[in-house]
Amino acid sequence: MNAPTTLPPEVIAQKPTVADMNLFDGGNPANLGEMFAALALAQGGFDPIVKNREVTVQPKDQSKRAYKFKYADLEEIRSKTTPHLSKNGFALLSLVTTHTTGGVHIRTILAHKTGARIESDMDVNRIGGEIKDFGATITYLRRYVVSALLGVAADDDLDEDGQEPGAGGGSSAAVGVAVHKGLKDAKTLGELGKIMAGLPKDEKAKYSAYYNQRQDELEAEQRDAGGKPAGGDDL
Repeated sequence: MNAPTTLPPEVIAQKPTVADMNLFDGGNPANLGEMFAALALAQGGFDPIVKNREVTVQPKDQSKRAYKFKYADLEEIRSKTTPHLSKNGFALLSLVTTHTTGGVHIRTILAHKTGARIESDMDVNRIGGEIKDFGATITYLRRYVVSALLGVAADDDLDEDGQEPGAGGGSSAAVGVAVHKGLKDAKTLGELGKIMAGLPKDEKAKYSAYYNQRQDELEAEQRDAGGKPAGGDDL
């Protein structure tokens, strides 16, 4: 299923419902401790996730302009995380089923070799439009759940009107995002990429969210200046 390039606002509104997550110890409470220790090791090895897709959202209020934001598609997230999950004894499953009453249910399971697991359940209401558009929406929501379950930053952080937090000037990291001085001082995408490539693996994982933020900021600066971002997406 192709990643979507347009989304109705109802899809964005559904994302906060990804809160129904449950823990299962596989019959032994000690398994949870072992699972979380293994997950910490896996997360420390995740490669930087690149926001490789751009989507347009048209607000319900037609007086408001459509806005765009970037996100990492499911293939990008899985390719950067699966090797490290497998190495540490994890399997990740994403199941999509339909309700007899209509609508779709997305069940995501992160299972550890001890038998412990984390499950996320999300009900998705059918949104108007063609079936192919609905399928693209499901694909988008699946990768949203996976990124939340794995604790990776895979979306631009926007408010309901498409504005970045603190938009209006300067480079400021979101709360909880580690800032790297070299990445902060980078003036071009090429310089940013070289600095990131030179970091040790543990630091790449630590600063991946800030790297994505700086990448978006530099691309926005180049668009405002009328230039095409070096290495930008061909959409």
